[in-house]
Amino acid sequence: MKYANVTIGTFLARPNRFIANCEIAGSVQAVHVKNTGRNKEILRPQVQVALVKSNNPKRKTKYDLVAALCGGRWINIDSQAPNHIAYESILDGTIQLPGLAEPITTLRPEVVFSDSRFDLFGSTATESFFVEIKGVTLANADFAAFPDAPTIRAEKHVRTLMAARASGYGAYLCFIVQMSGIREMTVYKQRDLKLYQEILAAQKAGVTVLAYGCAVTPGEIKAVYPVKLNLARQFHELTADELAL
Repeated sequence: MKYANVTIGTFLARPNRFIANCEIAGSVQAVHVKNTGRNKEILRPQVQVALVKSNNPKRKTKYDLVAALCGGRWINIDSQAPNHIAYESILDGTIQLPGLAEPITTLRPEVVFSDSRFDLFGSTATESFFVEIKGVTLANADFAAFPDAPTIRAEKHVRTLMAARASGYGAYLCFIVQMSGIREMTVYKQRDLKLYQEILAAQKAGVTVLAYGCAVTPGEIKAVYPVKLNLARQFHELTADELAL
């Protein structure tokens, strides 16, 4: 996934979850943040950020904030990117969905099953499946974790994936790690115990959980390699002093 019209700016503050104040070419401007999560570990004063200029002259904000430079690497925080990446990467074979005996013939986004709208629905000649995609932006060195905040929505999706599996569909939970250099990830048990327990139950029920790491630059993000999922390993966030380094 590539962005056009990318500019590098400096993050200053985030007055609300939709807007950030950034310095761009010597002037302070309000920009749209393409992620409503906290991102407190990423969006810190004076970090460099990647901003995509809009071609719409009627917009109140001229730029979208899509990535930030943290710990020497770019982290993409565009909440729409993981779905695009997963769709493209499943089609081109970069992301492999274990258990499918035949080639994928159909893949389409945003399909409703029961009380959830899953990110992807696909089929082969003999079976159908759902894929729910989650973006991962929280990490400590080469170890990443999801979520960065409790998420009832993710719990619901995991429960409905189990229902889909029980109804005979293939069911996949796919984490897209929106940064480079990650070798392993977990579900942040201390942050969201219910989600952690739901995912353990989902694995036992036949839902396949997988993760992929990405190559990220200010203007591009693409899935590159599978990341080991280790639910037994405990995640520790960087301290404020470590974040300041």
